[in-house]
Amino acid sequence: MIYLNRTEILLKAYEVADEIKRSPDFTELLRLKKHIEENFKEESKAYQIANSKFGEIQVLGGQYHPDFKKTVLELASAKKTLFEKEEVKKYLSLEQKIQADLDDLSRVLASIVSSHVKAPNELGFLKESSCHAG
Repeated sequence: MIYLNRTEILLKAYEVADEIKRSPDFTELLRLKKHIEENFKEESKAYQIANSKFGEIQVLGGQYHPDFKKTVLELASAKKTLFEKEEVKKYLSLEQKIQADLDDLSRVLASIVSSHVKAPNELGFLKESSCHAG
């Protein structure tokens, strides 16, 4: 039986990562990201500012803060403006698909190593393992 040392395993992982980065989905994700950054600067900035203000309001009292309702409405408006763009919808969809593929890969690797290795399930939670020690 051949055992790989840690360095060899990392090199294999980098090979897999490079293969994923060359995939059509990842290439399209990067293209869309660049397009969004170049063409929706104002919408992105407005969303980031509104999201930041919302975060501050959450820390300073949440729904009891006097500007809560106004801030929530501003965030909803900025989010709607940005997220209704077709390119943003495609970007988010591809991002979810790639994440699901990575989660699947993680589960497969974990199951190959041992049925007792924890790996995220479809919801992103770690599955419970048995009390098996060994």
